[in-house]
Amino acid sequence: IRRAITFADSIFVVIVLLIPQLVLQIVNLSVPNVRMGSVEILEYDEGRYICESRAGPYVLIVGIVLAAIPFVISLIINIESKGVPDKFRELDEIVASMTSSFWMLLATLPTVGMIGQTQPNARAYLLAASVLSFVLPLSHDIAQARLQNVTMSTGHARDDAKSKEKERSSFQRQSSTLSDISTSQRQSKRTSQILKAAEETAVMGKMFDTMGSKSKAVDMNRGILTLFKVEGDDFSWEAGFTFSEIHSLGPKCLEVVVKTLIGSSKLWQRIFFSNPDDEEAKRRCVKCCMDALDIFDKAPAKTQVSDRSVIYPGYSLMSNIARTMTYVPPNNMSHEEFELSLGENFVKETQYQQYHQCRALAFQADVMRRQGKYEDTLSVIDVMKSVYDPQLHSRVLVKEYVTDQCTEILAASTFWLHHCGRNDEALKLCDQVVDTMLSEIEATELVTKNTILVPICRTLANQRNTSNAKKALELYRTHVSDPVALAGGKAHPALGKRVPFMIILKCYSSGGEAYDYDDLSTDVAYMLNRNDPAWFETTCLTYIDAAWSTRCAEACLCLAKMTGCISHDESSALIKEGLKCLEESANTLENEDGSVVNSLAHSYYSQILSELENLSAPV
Repeated sequence: IRRAITFADSIFVVIVLLIPQLVLQIVNLSVPNVRMGSVEILEYDEGRYICESRAGPYVLIVGIVLAAIPFVISLIINIESKGVPDKFRELDEIVASMTSSFWMLLATLPTVGMIGQTQPNARAYLLAASVLSFVLPLSHDIAQARLQNVTMSTGHARDDAKSKEKERSSFQRQSSTLSDISTSQRQSKRTSQILKAAEETAVMGKMFDTMGSKSKAVDMNRGILTLFKVEGDDFSWEAGFTFSEIHSLGPKCLEVVVKTLIGSSKLWQRIFFSNPDDEEAKRRCVKCCMDALDIFDKAPAKTQVSDRSVIYPGYSLMSNIARTMTYVPPNNMSHEEFELSLGENFVKETQYQQYHQCRALAFQADVMRRQGKYEDTLSVIDVMKSVYDPQLHSRVLVKEYVTDQCTEILAASTFWLHHCGRNDEALKLCDQVVDTMLSEIEATELVTKNTILVPICRTLANQRNTSNAKKALELYRTHVSDPVALAGGKAHPALGKRVPFMIILKCYSSGGEAYDYDDLSTDVAYMLNRNDPAWFETTCLTYIDAAWSTRCAEACLCLAKMTGCISHDESSALIKEGLKCLEESANTLENEDGSVVNSLAHSYYSQILSELENLSAPV
């Protein structure tokens, strides 16, 4: 059950479990010498021994052991465990089998007791029936049903006139014989059988994913998509579906195809993240997601789909791809044009869908933010705020989309407001997010809390007064830094970015005075000897509008300013390290043609560069 079972594998399992028991009982009944033994009995009246045949216990004991094995195996498989789909458990069937066994034993065992040794053959038959009552109900209720499902979903050949080996599946062969049934009825039956086969295969794919075998899970998804090909070919990740195949999809089939493509895209993305050199995985991740969106847009059956939320994860995934991966937009569109149209379509699809609408507006705002349109972004966020209720929507969004991007985008907008000169609005929104939204995030979601608090704490620290800086330090320490320290090696690697930010907050909150000497010495040593992963640079820019190297440069600047607390050599080394960081920032934030990648991040870089150059200039 826990792997792709072929028909031959299934038969082998049945033989191993059932045949030894059947052979034992047949031999037991057919060969009297096996079940009978000679026993000498002393007759007191006669005073002599006589020889009598009686059934021995050994065959019965072996039979009971063999009968118990299928029960034990089925119960072990059906033990409830995290991540195992309920469809892999047959507790109802086991109960039904045990009920059948109970009634059979109720009929046979009392009879065995009543006849005793008077009728050895009848007793042997009754005992054999008792033992087989353990095995046969399991075979009927579980093995037979499982074999039918497995052979339907994994063992069918294709329906091809040129070759039986290319027949599509057994249900297509069956439908060809139904000449007395109308075409629409045959099509309806074929569709229902395809959907059943797809459901069974999807369960296997989910199981493989839970077990960590992503490549096999992807193969299961490919098998599902092959069911919906009408040209007799296997599904190809590169070729996808033809125009005629898309138009032939009914509403239920369309839902399955879209869900499977989105699920495949997520699997390919995880494969790529585990091995960034796997270009094929990255290409297929993008292709599957784009295909899902394109198929849903073009399929005529789209108008008959009752629950349009089936496509929403595709938009959400595409937004994640746009932020974290390189890709080529379809139809020769520019990245800006493609992402704007994607945001508009997501908002249009989710109209009147409340929390889905909030997620779509957050996506649209993020697209505009990455294109430097901060005023337009803030206008979209105002619309989102009119719909978004953190108490109602936050946890639902996390369940549906993994993170609550609405709270994240609202928190990020505090710094955008500050950058646009709307400082009072920024401070008011900081308080609103902390007071009404932060509490909705689970304490264990440290990455999300970090994403929310960094722009808020930056906004507070940039007020350049000690009270707001202390507030920012306390917030970040309580919700991010201390919990990460407690988590130790279990914390997400991205939370390693917290250290320079903590240094900045400590320096601002101390008002330029020395904070704890041991902490200060540790922080100086960290900044001069750090070894950061390369992906810190781009992810930091993607999520908080600042290059990682610029943040490290600011931490060096803050420490170097504390001239009365550290040595002159340490101060000089920190300035040198800061300028080195800013060289990396320049490469990150400026294209070859001199254009700026992110205007907000570049403004931050220019500010830190100016301060470091002034600090390094000879007096």
